[in-house]
Amino acid sequence: MISRWWLVVGVVCALVVAACGGGGKKASVLPTALPTQTAAGAGATGASGPAGPVAAGDPNEVIKAWVQQMFQKDYAPDCTATDATKDTGKYCGAFKGDRGQDKAYTVGPVFSQATHWVIVEARNNQWVLASAIPLTPDMASIPGIPWPLATGVDLVVASGGDPPCVNVREGPALAQKAVDCIKNGAKVRLTAGPTKADNYDWWQVEGRTGWVAGLYLRYPDAAQ
Repeated sequence: MISRWWLVVGVVCALVVAACGGGGKKASVLPTALPTQTAAGAGATGASGPAGPVAAGDPNEVIKAWVQQMFQKDYAPDCTATDATKDTGKYCGAFKGDRGQDKAYTVGPVFSQATHWVIVEARNNQWVLASAIPLTPDMASIPGIPWPLATGVDLVVASGGDPPCVNVREGPALAQKAVDCIKNGAKVRLTAGPTKADNYDWWQVEGRTGWVAGLYLRYPDAAQ
């Protein structure tokens, strides 16, 4: 039993360090087993058309529908206004900013730490869930808001500084060989993507031969 347990630990550790770092540099403990990155399923960044909750008027109605779908909990739209006598057991949201047609929130259980970044987008006179990214302790070390990405715009690498760079891989998957490592804070521009694999969105970077995980990229004005 003990030897089998250590074998499992070894496999998990190998996966954990694959997305970020490498090449002899200090490895990260960023998660690799993220939920599927689609609007319907707790998504992550920059997906295709909406498949999840949709609402007119108040963007919090979309988040409420998502919370009820994912966690079977009620939702309070403002964590700072929650009341222990009536809101215990609910989830709540905290508005963090907007960018174009998008609004960003952190969402989690009332009187506790947030568990997700949630991005909603105004589209065709209604609000749709654009992304919902698990906010693990490791993810919390990555600065800035994880807005949906796009090709042809300036971005910066945001690994959180540990490891000090983000891997460029031959193909859009963790199993692909790391051929380069872009330093934290470096400016990049995307030329193609996203391609989904290993529950990450992968993008091709201008001037580099390979793919990077979009989770570690930010718009320059949203990287703090």
